Amino acid sequence: MDTPVLIAIIAGGSLVFVILLVLILRGSRKKPARMCGGCRRVMLPDWQRCMFCGWVPQPRLEFVLGPLAGQTIPLTTEVTTLGSVAGNNIVLSDPAVSRKHIGIRWTGQAFELADLGSTNGVYVNGHKMPKKNLVSGDIMRIGNTEFVFRQE
Repeated sequence: MDTPVLIAIIAGGSLVFVILLVLILRGSRKKPARMCGGCRRVMLPDWQRCMFCGWVPQPRLEFVLGPLAGQTIPLTTEVTTLGSVAGNNIVLSDPAVSRKHIGIRWTGQAFELADLGSTNGVYVNGHKMPKKNLVSGDIMRIGNTEFVFRQE
């Protein structure tokens, strides 16, 4: 057998082995367990509430950039509005934020984000979106303010 053919066979077999190994390792990853905020027991990742004490994770916005950076604000009302003027639930002193920029409402099944006719729009995970059902970990940006939706 020629040396180049033998090298090609070995290289191809090695590549197949590496791909299979990566697929096996990727499939074996499990979501990390969470701790209950009430009874401090381990909760399975898919639980929406603690099966021991009934504790439900508080939905919240964690501000990363902008005037509220480092703050966490819980979503406690049916509709939470964010904008640059008084009368919003969350007021952002950011010149690139419209007076009434976005609203986040509980639909009974999910939290829904909606642009309220802002000038600059809202970006979710880097994409401009007028409306979106939020999932925990979504990163939103309005003006120069960036925050993360958490419900875990």
